[in-house]
Amino acid sequence: MAEVHLSKQLRGAIKLWRYLSLDKLVDLRSSGQLFFAPLSSFIRSDPFEGFLPASAMGALGGLYRRGVDDLENSIEQLDDYCERSRYAVPDDAREMLQLKLQDLKATPKRFFHAIAQCQTVNCWHANDVESEAMWRLYSDNGKAVAIETTVDALRESIASREAQHVVHVYPVKYLDFFDKALTSDDCVVDGRHTTPLLKRLSYRHENEVRAFIGRVPSNPREAAKIEYWQPAPIRLPVDVTVLLKRVHVSPYAVEPFGGSVQTICKSLGLHPGIVESSRLLRGQEELLKRLEC
Repeated sequence: MAEVHLSKQLRGAIKLWRYLSLDKLVDLRSSGQLFFAPLSSFIRSDPFEGFLPASAMGALGGLYRRGVDDLENSIEQLDDYCERSRYAVPDDAREMLQLKLQDLKATPKRFFHAIAQCQTVNCWHANDVESEAMWRLYSDNGKAVAIETTVDALRESIASREAQHVVHVYPVKYLDFFDKALTSDDCVVDGRHTTPLLKRLSYRHENEVRAFIGRVPSNPREAAKIEYWQPAPIRLPVDVTVLLKRVHVSPYAVEPFGGSVQTICKSLGLHPGIVESSRLLRGQEELLKRLEC
Protein backbone atom coordinates (compact mmCIF):
# COMPACT_ATOMS: atom_id res chain seq x y z
CA MET A 1 0.00 0.00 0.00
CA ALA A 2 1.11 3.55 -0.71
CA GLU A 3 2.19 5.63 2.27
CA VAL A 4 0.07 8.75 2.86
CA HIS A 5 0.92 11.47 5.39
CA LEU A 6 -2.08 13.61 6.31
CA SER A 7 -1.91 17.08 7.90
CA LYS A 8 -3.24 17.27 11.44
CA GLN A 9 -5.20 20.35 10.27
CA LEU A 10 -7.38 18.32 7.91
CA ARG A 11 -10.52 16.57 9.07
CA GLY A 12 -11.50 13.51 7.08
CA ALA A 13 -14.96 14.81 6.19
CA ILE A 14 -13.70 18.05 4.58
CA LYS A 15 -15.02 18.33 1.03
CA LEU A 16 -12.47 18.67 -1.76
CA TRP A 17 -13.18 19.81 -5.31
CA ARG A 18 -11.05 19.52 -8.42
CA TYR A 19 -12.17 21.63 -11.39
CA LEU A 20 -10.97 20.22 -14.69
CA SER A 21 -11.71 19.66 -18.36
CA LEU A 22 -13.68 16.61 -19.47
CA ASP A 23 -10.65 15.01 -21.13
CA LYS A 24 -8.82 15.04 -17.79
CA LEU A 25 -11.75 13.30 -16.12
CA VAL A 26 -11.66 10.66 -18.87
CA ASP A 27 -7.92 10.23 -18.35
CA LEU A 28 -8.36 9.85 -14.58
CA ARG A 29 -11.04 7.18 -14.97
CA SER A 30 -9.47 5.25 -17.83
CA SER A 31 -5.91 5.29 -16.45
CA GLY A 32 -6.81 4.97 -12.76
CA GLN A 33 -4.07 7.50 -12.02
CA LEU A 34 -3.85 10.95 -10.47
CA PHE A 35 -1.59 13.35 -12.34
CA PHE A 36 1.01 15.14 -10.21
CA ALA A 37 2.47 18.14 -12.05
CA PRO A 38 5.90 19.65 -11.23
CA LEU A 39 5.80 23.16 -9.78
CA SER A 40 7.67 24.38 -12.85
CA SER A 41 4.46 23.93 -14.85
CA PHE A 42 2.67 26.59 -12.75
CA ILE A 43 5.14 29.39 -13.45
CA ARG A 44 2.83 31.22 -15.87
CA SER A 45 -0.02 31.47 -13.37
CA ASP A 46 2.22 32.11 -10.35
CA PRO A 47 5.94 32.83 -10.86
CA PHE A 48 6.44 32.58 -7.07
CA GLU A 49 5.58 28.86 -6.98
CA GLY A 50 8.16 27.03 -4.90
CA PHE A 51 9.60 30.20 -3.37
CA LEU A 52 9.66 31.06 0.34
CA PRO A 53 8.86 34.40 1.99
CA ALA A 54 11.72 36.90 2.03
CA SER A 55 12.51 36.31 5.72
CA ALA A 56 12.80 32.54 5.18
CA MET A 57 14.88 32.97 2.03
CA GLY A 58 17.22 35.26 3.95
CA ALA A 59 17.59 32.78 6.80
CA LEU A 60 18.28 29.95 4.36
CA GLY A 61 20.81 32.10 2.51
CA GLY A 62 22.58 32.76 5.80
CA LEU A 63 23.29 29.06 6.21
CA TYR A 64 24.99 28.91 2.82
CA ARG A 65 26.92 32.13 3.35
CA ARG A 66 29.01 30.50 6.05
CA GLY A 67 30.72 28.31 3.45
CA VAL A 68 31.31 31.31 1.19
CA ASP A 69 32.76 33.30 4.10
CA ASP A 70 35.10 30.43 4.98
CA LEU A 71 36.45 30.22 1.42
CA GLU A 72 36.84 34.01 1.15
CA ASN A 73 38.76 34.00 4.46
CA SER A 74 40.99 31.20 3.18
CA ILE A 75 41.79 33.19 0.02
CA GLU A 76 42.58 36.30 2.09
CA GLN A 77 44.89 34.26 4.35
CA LEU A 78 46.61 32.83 1.29
CA ASP A 79 47.12 36.32 -0.15
CA ASP A 80 48.50 37.55 3.18
CA TYR A 81 50.89 34.60 3.40
CA CYS A 82 52.08 35.10 -0.19
CA GLU A 83 52.68 38.80 0.43
CA ARG A 84 54.76 38.12 3.55
CA SER A 85 56.70 35.26 2.00
CA ARG A 86 57.02 36.97 -1.38
CA TYR A 87 55.56 33.92 -3.06
CA ALA A 88 53.39 34.42 -6.13
CA VAL A 89 50.42 32.07 -6.54
CA PRO A 90 50.33 30.77 -10.13
CA ASP A 91 47.65 32.45 -12.23
CA ASP A 92 45.90 29.19 -13.01
CA ALA A 93 45.69 28.29 -9.32
CA ARG A 94 44.30 31.73 -8.43
CA GLU A 95 41.78 31.50 -11.27
CA MET A 96 40.69 28.08 -10.03
CA LEU A 97 40.08 29.48 -6.53
CA GLN A 98 38.04 32.39 -7.89
CA LEU A 99 35.95 30.07 -10.08
CA LYS A 100 35.31 27.83 -7.08
CA LEU A 101 34.21 30.87 -5.06
CA GLN A 102 31.85 32.05 -7.79
CA ASP A 103 30.39 28.56 -8.15
CA LEU A 104 29.91 28.29 -4.38
CA LYS A 105 28.04 31.60 -4.35
CA ALA A 106 25.76 30.53 -7.21
CA THR A 107 25.08 26.99 -5.95
CA PRO A 108 22.39 27.80 -3.31
CA LYS A 109 20.26 29.77 -5.77
CA ARG A 110 20.71 27.20 -8.54
CA PHE A 111 19.94 24.17 -6.38
CA PHE A 112 17.12 25.70 -4.36
CA HIS A 113 15.25 26.72 -7.48
CA ALA A 114 15.82 23.34 -9.14
CA ILE A 115 14.74 21.32 -6.09
CA ALA A 116 11.63 23.46 -5.54
CA GLN A 117 10.53 23.34 -9.17
CA CYS A 118 10.69 19.56 -9.42
CA GLN A 119 8.30 19.00 -6.49
CA THR A 120 5.09 17.49 -7.90
CA VAL A 121 1.58 18.41 -6.75
CA ASN A 122 -2.04 17.45 -7.28
CA CYS A 123 -4.26 20.39 -6.34
CA TRP A 124 -7.71 20.48 -4.70
CA HIS A 125 -10.08 23.23 -3.58
CA ALA A 126 -11.48 22.86 -0.04
CA ASN A 127 -15.07 24.08 0.26
CA ASP A 128 -18.40 22.89 1.60
CA VAL A 129 -20.06 24.10 -1.62
CA GLU A 130 -19.08 24.65 -5.24
CA SER A 131 -17.19 27.86 -6.00
CA GLU A 132 -18.29 30.39 -8.61
CA ALA A 133 -14.75 31.77 -8.76
CA MET A 134 -13.23 28.36 -9.42
CA TRP A 135 -15.78 27.63 -12.15
CA ARG A 136 -14.79 30.85 -13.89
CA LEU A 137 -11.10 30.06 -13.58
CA TYR A 138 -11.29 26.52 -14.91
CA SER A 139 -14.46 26.39 -17.01
CA ASP A 140 -13.30 26.74 -20.63
CA ASN A 141 -16.41 28.14 -22.35
CA GLY A 142 -18.50 26.09 -19.95
CA LYS A 143 -16.83 22.83 -20.99
CA ALA A 144 -15.66 21.71 -17.59
CA VAL A 145 -16.57 19.46 -14.71
CA ALA A 146 -15.73 19.38 -11.02
CA ILE A 147 -15.08 16.16 -9.18
CA GLU A 148 -16.06 16.14 -5.53
CA THR A 149 -14.44 13.98 -2.87
CA THR A 150 -13.37 14.17 0.78
CA VAL A 151 -10.02 14.18 2.54
CA ASP A 152 -10.66 10.63 3.77
CA ALA A 153 -11.65 9.41 0.29
CA LEU A 154 -8.54 10.97 -1.26
CA ARG A 155 -6.33 9.35 1.35
CA GLU A 156 -8.02 5.96 1.01
CA SER A 157 -7.96 6.03 -2.80
CA ILE A 158 -4.19 6.55 -2.72
CA ALA A 159 -3.40 4.20 0.17
CA SER A 160 -5.32 1.31 -1.42
CA ARG A 161 -2.88 1.06 -4.33
CA GLU A 162 0.76 0.00 -4.47
CA ALA A 163 3.18 2.86 -5.12
CA GLN A 164 6.80 3.62 -4.31
CA HIS A 165 6.07 7.26 -3.49
CA VAL A 166 5.26 8.84 -0.14
CA VAL A 167 2.32 11.20 -0.60
CA HIS A 168 1.69 14.20 1.67
CA VAL A 169 -1.74 15.85 1.87
CA TYR A 170 -1.63 19.32 3.45
CA PRO A 171 -3.43 22.66 3.26
CA VAL A 172 -1.66 25.55 1.57
CA LYS A 173 -0.72 28.50 3.80
CA TYR A 174 -1.17 31.99 2.34
CA LEU A 175 1.28 34.70 3.41
CA ASP A 176 2.57 38.15 2.52
CA PHE A 177 5.98 37.08 1.22
CA PHE A 178 7.51 40.49 2.00
CA ASP A 179 6.11 40.91 5.50
CA LYS A 180 9.15 41.68 7.66
CA ALA A 181 7.33 40.50 10.78
CA LEU A 182 7.08 36.88 9.61
CA THR A 183 8.83 34.40 11.89
CA SER A 184 10.26 31.00 11.06
CA ASP A 185 7.16 29.38 12.57
CA ASP A 186 4.98 31.42 10.22
CA CYS A 187 6.77 29.93 7.23
CA VAL A 188 6.07 26.26 7.89
CA VAL A 189 2.94 24.09 7.77
CA ASP A 190 2.40 21.69 10.67
CA GLY A 191 5.82 22.67 11.94
CA ARG A 192 7.77 20.90 9.18
CA HIS A 193 6.84 21.66 5.54
CA THR A 194 7.58 24.75 3.43
CA THR A 195 7.72 24.18 -0.33
CA PRO A 196 5.28 23.54 -2.00
CA LEU A 197 2.76 24.67 0.62
CA LEU A 198 3.38 28.42 0.81
CA LYS A 199 1.64 30.85 -1.54
CA ARG A 200 0.99 34.57 -1.59
CA LEU A 201 -2.15 36.13 -0.18
CA SER A 202 -3.31 37.02 -3.69
CA TYR A 203 -4.17 33.33 -4.22
CA ARG A 204 -6.09 32.87 -0.98
CA HIS A 205 -9.36 32.44 -2.90
CA GLU A 206 -8.08 29.02 -4.06
CA ASN A 207 -8.34 27.66 -0.48
CA GLU A 208 -6.07 24.91 -1.71
CA VAL A 209 -5.25 21.50 -0.33
CA ARG A 210 -2.28 19.89 -2.00
CA ALA A 211 -1.29 16.30 -2.34
CA PHE A 212 2.42 16.41 -3.10
CA ILE A 213 5.36 14.13 -3.67
CA GLY A 214 8.89 15.23 -2.84
CA ARG A 215 11.77 13.73 -4.75
CA VAL A 216 14.10 11.70 -2.51
CA PRO A 217 17.59 10.95 -3.89
CA SER A 218 19.00 7.53 -3.12
CA ASN A 219 22.41 8.84 -2.07
CA PRO A 220 24.32 12.14 -1.51
CA ARG A 221 26.18 11.81 -4.80
CA GLU A 222 22.90 11.70 -6.71
CA ALA A 223 21.55 14.70 -4.78
CA ALA A 224 24.67 16.71 -5.58
CA LYS A 225 24.03 16.53 -9.33
CA ILE A 226 21.92 19.39 -10.68
CA GLU A 227 20.80 17.07 -13.49
CA TYR A 228 18.96 14.93 -10.94
CA TRP A 229 16.63 17.81 -10.07
CA GLN A 230 14.86 18.03 -13.39
CA PRO A 231 11.06 18.55 -13.36
CA ALA A 232 9.04 15.51 -14.36
CA PRO A 233 5.36 14.66 -13.76
CA ILE A 234 4.27 11.62 -11.76
CA ARG A 235 1.21 9.48 -12.42
CA LEU A 236 0.04 7.90 -9.17
CA PRO A 237 -2.34 4.88 -9.15
CA VAL A 238 -5.57 5.45 -7.18
CA ASP A 239 -8.89 3.72 -6.65
CA VAL A 240 -11.11 6.00 -8.73
CA THR A 241 -14.35 4.45 -7.47
CA VAL A 242 -13.39 5.45 -3.93
CA LEU A 243 -12.16 8.88 -4.98
CA LEU A 244 -15.15 10.08 -7.03
CA LYS A 245 -18.12 11.02 -4.86
CA ARG A 246 -19.77 13.38 -7.35
CA VAL A 247 -19.12 14.74 -10.84
CA HIS A 248 -20.59 18.22 -11.31
CA VAL A 249 -21.20 19.71 -14.76
CA SER A 250 -20.28 23.39 -15.18
CA PRO A 251 -23.14 25.87 -14.61
CA TYR A 252 -22.04 27.61 -17.81
CA ALA A 253 -22.32 24.47 -19.95
CA VAL A 254 -24.79 24.32 -22.81
CA GLU A 255 -26.07 21.21 -24.48
CA PRO A 256 -24.95 18.84 -25.73
CA PHE A 257 -22.08 19.08 -23.22
CA GLY A 258 -24.08 17.98 -20.17
CA GLY A 259 -25.54 15.01 -22.01
CA SER A 260 -22.11 14.10 -23.33
CA VAL A 261 -20.71 14.03 -19.78
CA GLN A 262 -23.49 11.65 -18.74
CA THR A 263 -22.87 9.37 -21.73
CA ILE A 264 -19.09 9.36 -21.32
CA CYS A 265 -19.26 8.71 -17.58
CA LYS A 266 -21.64 5.80 -18.19
CA SER A 267 -19.29 4.36 -20.81
CA LEU A 268 -16.45 4.64 -18.31
CA GLY A 269 -18.37 2.54 -15.81
CA LEU A 270 -19.25 5.36 -13.43
CA HIS A 271 -22.60 5.11 -11.68
CA PRO A 272 -24.97 7.57 -13.40
CA GLY A 273 -26.22 8.77 -10.03
CA ILE A 274 -22.96 10.55 -9.24
CA VAL A 275 -23.19 12.90 -12.26
CA GLU A 276 -25.24 16.04 -11.71
CA SER A 277 -25.56 19.54 -13.15
CA SER A 278 -24.30 22.44 -11.07
CA ARG A 279 -26.95 24.17 -8.97
CA LEU A 280 -25.02 27.43 -8.88
CA LEU A 281 -27.34 29.25 -11.30
CA ARG A 282 -30.60 27.44 -10.59
CA GLY A 283 -32.89 26.69 -7.69
CA GLN A 284 -34.32 30.17 -7.16
CA GLU A 285 -37.77 28.82 -8.07
CA GLU A 286 -37.72 26.82 -4.86
CA LEU A 287 -37.39 30.06 -2.93
CA LEU A 288 -40.26 31.68 -4.82
CA LYS A 289 -42.49 28.78 -3.88
CA ARG A 290 -42.13 29.83 -0.27
CA LEU A 291 -44.23 32.88 -1.15
CA GLU A 292 -47.18 30.81 -2.25
CA CYS A 293 -50.27 31.28 -0.13
